[in-house]
Amino acid sequence: MKHQKGMTLISWVFVLGLIAFFATIAMRLVPMYQEYYAVVQIMNSMEHEIRNNQMTRQQVMVMMQRRFNTGYISSVKPENVEIGRGRDTAYVTRIVVDYEVRKPFIAHIDLIGHFRKEIDVEPPTR
Repeated sequence: MKHQKGMTLISWVFVLGLIAFFATIAMRLVPMYQEYYAVVQIMNSMEHEIRNNQMTRQQVMVMMQRRFNTGYISSVKPENVEIGRGRDTAYVTRIVVDYEVRKPFIAHIDLIGHFRKEIDVEPPTR
């Protein structure tokens, strides 16, 4: 009697289904995280800017919007950005970006990513 070697058609369909499922997840999540890492880079450069320059809330918002537009970041809206001043100054020392990205997955199921990045350059009080 001969022994079967290899996979049957049903097992191939099952394996290909699993590969397609995980490929779909990856195609939805990778752009979401790429955008987040671009936001992190912009926030790190903004930290350098507000540490070395005294900037008003309006100046910071305009600079961030320009950098977001240049970086093709569409998920972060102005209402997702919180800009704070220092205790003893009228200039910006704190920026918080808190946003959510929702991507359709399968039928009525969405993949949701919640991202938050905060920078604070105010020296600690003693």
